[in-house]
Amino acid sequence: MEKIKYIRLNQNNIDIVPSKIIIDDENLSKQDIEKFVIDDDNYCFVGMLEDRIVAFLYGYGMLRPDGKSMFYIHAVDVLPDYQNNGIGTKLMEYVMNYLKDEGKYYKFFVLTENDNIRACKVYQKFANKEEQVLFSNSL
Repeated sequence: MEKIKYIRLNQNNIDIVPSKIIIDDENLSKQDIEKFVIDDDNYCFVGMLEDRIVAFLYGYGMLRPDGKSMFYIHAVDVLPDYQNNGIGTKLMEYVMNYLKDEGKYYKFFVLTENDNIRACKVYQKFANKEEQVLFSNSL
């Protein structure tokens, strides 16, 4: 596997994003991502192989009433042809180091279904405990 470069997207480098990208089974436009990254508490990270995005993670900071902020990882995706090569793990590692260096957040969290074995294995590498049951419903 060639060298993957990991970066945080911002208004200065948004040009590397193609007009459409599929993340977590959703079509996102370049304009969607551009609007999202305007807010400093919204984060998009990508794994680049040459000029192609092969991995994508997005999330955002959440301020609690006690003044502490947590980071929520909403989606992590690696293109199917690049899965099972450690790219998702390396992307998570890059993001964790980035957030630690930034020092804005005291904790991160991510939610996934129990049957998403691949995601659970990656997230377990970065979590010191599994502590939550998720209940949800569409609105």
